[in-house]
Amino acid sequence: MDIGVKLPPELEQATLSMVKAAIEQVVADTKTTNHWPEYMNQRQAAKYLGTSPGTLIKWERADIGFPTITIEGSKHYCKSSLDKWMKSQQQQNN
Repeated sequence: MDIGVKLPPELEQATLSMVKAAIEQVVADTKTTNHWPEYMNQRQAAKYLGTSPGTLIKWERADIGFPTITIEGSKHYCKSSLDKWMKSQQQQNN
């Protein structure tokens, strides 16, 4: 069963404009909240993982395979490696 509703042209246009604006806003919000660089510094990585920089240091020192890239003493963290590591930790704990 298909039910159609015929709206006056001005109401149809206003509805389409509102839907388009809502979709554009959701896309913009998603880009803002989910935009993380592929390589992060310690502060960014901690925020990405929802923890403190101190916890990252603790994980690094615990020799549990926490993925860290060190270049001339500067630590960096690869987003995809962090995701894989977190997933592996989840699987180990389930």
